[in-house]
Amino acid sequence: MQTLHTSNQRIGKRKRYPIRAATIIVGGLLLTGLAGCENTTPLSASRSADSTGASEASFSQFSDVPIPAGATMDLERSLVLGESDSWIGRLVMNVGNSGGKAYDFFFAEMPGFNWVPVTTVRAETSVLSYTRGERVATIQIKKRTLGGSNISLIVSPKRSPVRAGGVSGGAPSTVNISPIR
Repeated sequence: MQTLHTSNQRIGKRKRYPIRAATIIVGGLLLTGLAGCENTTPLSASRSADSTGASEASFSQFSDVPIPAGATMDLERSLVLGESDSWIGRLVMNVGNSGGKAYDFFFAEMPGFNWVPVTTVRAETSVLSYTRGERVATIQIKKRTLGGSNISLIVSPKRSPVRAGGVSGGAPSTVNISPIR
């Protein structure tokens, strides 16, 4: 004999979680995973060589460039070779200040560290260039999506000019020009 089931009877029906709960769980896991992706370390603010007053702790490896207060170094994107006043490389940091305030900070502070301005461009991505002795510093400042700024400070050795053919050296040789006859 067969038993007929009516539509009101439940046959092995499992209880299902609402879609909202699954979305919340997946979203929480994604946020937790993304939070672990940031690889930064705090930097201490530095002072110019001629500043007076109580001494602040500074990030010792970068004593020849200003570091904004509250800056964190992006370890994934930074590459530094050397030490003290002879380091070269790229120092990438994030600051809570807007791009305009970060620009103003470097524009005002770099000369205090004996960097001589070469050129500056204030724009959506601002660029400041300086020289000091036999080194060149280029600072790029970009606005971050969630506030603050991303700063790339690139320091490299100054080279002598490169002439045509990729040969560097002293002044170019003299070229005699005579009219065609």
